[in-house]
Amino acid sequence: MTVEETAARGGIRRERRWLLGWAITLGPALWVAARAANREIALAGVTLVWTIGIALAIARLMFARCPRCGRLFHSANGAPSVAKIFAPRCGQCGMRLKPERIIYPSLE
Repeated sequence: MTVEETAARGGIRRERRWLLGWAITLGPALWVAARAANREIALAGVTLVWTIGIALAIARLMFARCPRCGRLFHSANGAPSVAKIFAPRCGQCGMRLKPERIIYPSLE
């Protein structure tokens, strides 16, 4: 495992955390907007900003490249896919996203 592969895997994990964090913010953002003076305008604005943000986060994750094979990480056939966006392995080469645990490095 090279340093570049490790950094790229960390980037994909960071994009996943960004997507989950953005999804979690919907409830509190709508609650704050519902308490605003102009409720309809605030709710529309929050909904628009949140929808654009979640779409961008999903798109960035869909088009993430595998550090080993260079193809789309979350795709089995080469086309961008939302269905496997939380897959633990590359759909093309099978590289795991999390590092493997090596208990005894001398036995490699």
